Amino acid sequence: MSIAHLSVEKLAIGTGIYQALEGTIDIHIHGHPDFCARLLDDVDIVRLAKATGMRAVMLKSHAGPTADRAYIARKAVEGGIDVFGLICLNPSVGGLNPVAVALAIKGGVKAVWMPSMWAENHAAYVRRTGRGMGYESIGMEFPEVGETILRDNGSIKPEVDRILDMVAGADIMLATGHLSMPEAYVLLEQAHRRGITKLVVHTVNYHVMKFPTADLKRMVDDYGAALEFGFSSLPNGVWDPTDPTRATSVVQAAAIMRAVGPENCLVTSDCGQFSTPMPIEAMRLWIEHLRFTHFTSDEIDAMTKHVPARLLGLGPVHALETTLQPAAG
Repeated sequence: MSIAHLSVEKLAIGTGIYQALEGTIDIHIHGHPDFCARLLDDVDIVRLAKATGMRAVMLKSHAGPTADRAYIARKAVEGGIDVFGLICLNPSVGGLNPVAVALAIKGGVKAVWMPSMWAENHAAYVRRTGRGMGYESIGMEFPEVGETILRDNGSIKPEVDRILDMVAGADIMLATGHLSMPEAYVLLEQAHRRGITKLVVHTVNYHVMKFPTADLKRMVDDYGAALEFGFSSLPNGVWDPTDPTRATSVVQAAAIMRAVGPENCLVTSDCGQFSTPMPIEAMRLWIEHLRFTHFTSDEIDAMTKHVPARLLGLGPVHALETTLQPAAG
C-alpha cells in the first residue's frame, strides 16, 4: 500500500482533521519524478488532495514543464479535482527561452515562472554565504553566473519581452521566481504595461527573496501583484542551523499579510522535499497558523481559495470537465 493510500484511509477520511482543506488550492507542489527524489509522486499528491476535498493543485518542477504530468495525474485519480502545470525558466528548458514557453503554453501550462535556483540572485546568495544550503543532497550545482532578465544597461532582455507578450496573450499567471528585487520591479512594470493581471511575487518569506515590506506593498499597490507565502520557508530544524538568518517566522509573515491585505496574498505548501511535511499537511498547518495569528475565516479563505482561484482563471463553479484537456500532438 502506498503512503498516499495509507494517508487517505487513516488521516484524510478517518479523523476529519483535514476538513479545513475543502475547496482550497495549492499552486506550488514539488512531486516525483524530478531531477532529485521527492516525498510523493504526482499521482499520490493529487490523490491526497482530492481525498481532502481540495479544489485544485499545481505541480512545479525546476527542470521542465508540468502540464503533461498534471493531465496524467488527474486522469489517474479519475478527476474530481483540477490539476495544473507550469514552466519554470531554468537552464534545463533553455533559460529565458521563448520557444519553450510557446510550446508549454500550447501544452496547457497555467503559469510561467521566472528562473528559480539557477537565477543569478540565488547563485549570488550562495556565493556570498559560502554555504551549500543543503543542495548537495539533491545534486544541485549553482552556476558561476546565473540567469538574469536584464541586459548590462539595466533594460529587459528582448527574449523576456517576447515571453511577456505570450503570457499576456494566453492570460496566464506570471511569477517572479528567484529574481532580485530590481529585476522583480522591472518584470512587474513590463507585465503591468501589457495588461497581465495574474502576477505573483514568488515566496516572499523565502530567504533569497526577503524584500522589504514597503517594497512588497508597492508591488501590490502599483502592479496588482499577489504575494505568495510558502510553508517550506517557515522555520524548520533542517536548514535553519545552516543559516540562522534565513527564517521568516509565522508572526513576521502575518505582519506582511496584514500590511498588504490578505486579499492580496496566498499561501502554498511549496513542499515535496524530504525536509518538509506532505503538501496537504503543510496546507492544514498553514490554516492553523493563520487562525492562531487571528485571521478571520474570510481572510483565510481569501488566501487559500479566492486569490489562487483568480490566478488560475478558475470561476466560482468548479468545472471538472473543462480543465486540462489533452493537447494535440
